[in-house]
Amino acid sequence: DDDGDQVASQASQSSQSTAATKARQDITGACLDYSLLKREQKREMSDKERQRFHADMEEERKQLTDTIASMNPNMKAIEQLKEVQVRYEQAQEEMKEAKARAQDVTRRYEEAKQKRCDLFNSCFEHVKKTIDGIYKELTSDPTKVEQSVGGSAYLTLNNQEEPYLDGIKYDTIPPGKRFMDMTHLSGGEKTVAALALLFSINSYFPAPFIVLDEVDAALDARNVAKVTRYIQSRRTEQQCVIISLKERFYEKADGLVGICRDTLAGHSKVFTLDLSQFEAIA
Repeated sequence: DDDGDQVASQASQSSQSTAATKARQDITGACLDYSLLKREQKREMSDKERQRFHADMEEERKQLTDTIASMNPNMKAIEQLKEVQVRYEQAQEEMKEAKARAQDVTRRYEEAKQKRCDLFNSCFEHVKKTIDGIYKELTSDPTKVEQSVGGSAYLTLNNQEEPYLDGIKYDTIPPGKRFMDMTHLSGGEKTVAALALLFSINSYFPAPFIVLDEVDAALDARNVAKVTRYIQSRRTEQQCVIISLKERFYEKADGLVGICRDTLAGHSKVFTLDLSQFEAIA
């Protein structure tokens, strides 16, 4: 047994000797680069210089270690960066979707704006073309030469691009008079102008009936006759319910509705009279 242990020990020492020899051969064959050393570091150093050099290197190492420690590097920075990149990509997708929605809303807004403008202009052009003729009918008087043709009415837009955002200029010239601003016309002339505008707008999209509440308050007998004549000429096209206190309207109506107070019953009472039967007899 002792002989066996001795043989194993000699084999182990032989193996270590072979490894050491190979390591020395590797070191000997290595090529060292001294270009990064300073000039004074390339020369032979004394023991004191070598100690001082080691002390300087150790001091520099400590400074670098302290600097790294003070920087407190975030070891999870890469993971956090990946999370931020994911959120950034999501935000980019959301921004693209928001832009697409905004463009769609803008497109639909422009379409609605154009449709609104087209509808307005369609009505305005109709009223603009018809109001002059209606005003002429309301103001003409065949019994007088100077008023046989009637007056003139004009409509002008204050805003051509978006007309519904601004006003409309309405001017009329009564027969036999010069042009003047609407504010300078008499009460009767303003009433006739307003009726011409009302009838012109109604002709664009006729209503089942029109209710006129004491529109004759500022009209004299001559203008009342003109208005009733015009309404009668349109009786087959539109129905007019007129609240009035003047006999001129009564005698030209197709029917009368009277309201009075019934003192005995304690409520209002309604009377109706069909005048068309008398017209047939006449």
